[in-house]
Amino acid sequence: MDFISFSFMQGVLAFLAPCAVALLPGYIVAFISRNSQDDPPLARRLYRGLKLALLSILGILVVYAIAGGMIIAAAQVLKDYMKWITIGMGVVLIVLGILMVMGKNVSFSLNMNNATEQTEAVEAFVFGIAYAIGALGCLFPLFLVVATQALAAPTAWQGASYIGAYFVGLSGMMIATILLSTFAKDLLMKYLRKILPHMERVTGVLLILAGIYVIHYQLVLI
Repeated sequence: MDFISFSFMQGVLAFLAPCAVALLPGYIVAFISRNSQDDPPLARRLYRGLKLALLSILGILVVYAIAGGMIIAAAQVLKDYMKWITIGMGVVLIVLGILMVMGKNVSFSLNMNNATEQTEAVEAFVFGIAYAIGALGCLFPLFLVVATQALAAPTAWQGASYIGAYFVGLSGMMIATILLSTFAKDLLMKYLRKILPHMERVTGVLLILAGIYVIHYQLVLI
């Protein structure tokens, strides 16, 4: 597996971060309950779903852009040690994964219950911001691994491809989820209720595998 594929999978995994994905059921319930008494045309439902998904992604990008800027600023000071820092992040991923598999709480919660009279578009954007904060709060080392590897890439294009693949994975999952909530809301809620209790341990196993891959990848480069 090359690092572009790895970055894509880390984006998918970031979407599934327990302290971010826990926000989904409440948002989806609010999303599907609006105008549930009517049955708008297919094109209208598709437009609404895509619009809100893209606004959520915009909120995610704002948070990640700030985090990325901070990483770039730090990288200028630590650039000679980036490979070893990345290996260290691989170790952190493994430790986080083990803690999650053991059922230890390594996340924080966000209160999304205080609803306000905002437009649906603003709610989607704010949801994206909250989701990104949750994903970073749980799995910041994942993004740090991708970002540091992008900074260490031999060309700017290659580095950008790592970041791009990460956001394609994350954004693709967001679009798919919101569209599912538009066209298959009962099915989505059924599986969300089944998956959420096990999400932390599943994510923990994936983190352990990701950490092992990161360490192996860097040691091969060294």
